[in-house]
Amino acid sequence: MTTVFHELLPESYLLLLTPGRPSGPEFALDFSLKCACRSGKTAVWVDCELLLALSPEAARILCDYYHKLQEEHKQLVVVHASDEVKQELLNWHLDPDLCFAPTLIDAAWQSGQRLVA
Repeated sequence: MTTVFHELLPESYLLLLTPGRPSGPEFALDFSLKCACRSGKTAVWVDCELLLALSPEAARILCDYYHKLQEEHKQLVVVHASDEVKQELLNWHLDPDLCFAPTLIDAAWQSGQRLVA
């Protein structure tokens, strides 16, 4: 199970994933992504910095929401992903438009958002 923290930013919705119990349903992740989709923001940033790996269920949920957001002309950006997290997501045969960003600043740039100092 992944614990999810979220923050509504001016032009995007940020989710921070943290490790939880190794087994169990990913209700928090699904609920948080559903809220992110309804937020009206054009980009959802999923920060995986605290994760070493994703459960198969978490990867499937992220992939499902990636496709849902794409249909709505919105973007899912995976930030601070370890090689294991990237590989788990790529194993789901996502099309090459899935965006990985090394930092939140890069996520903003990938999303085409202006940064205000």
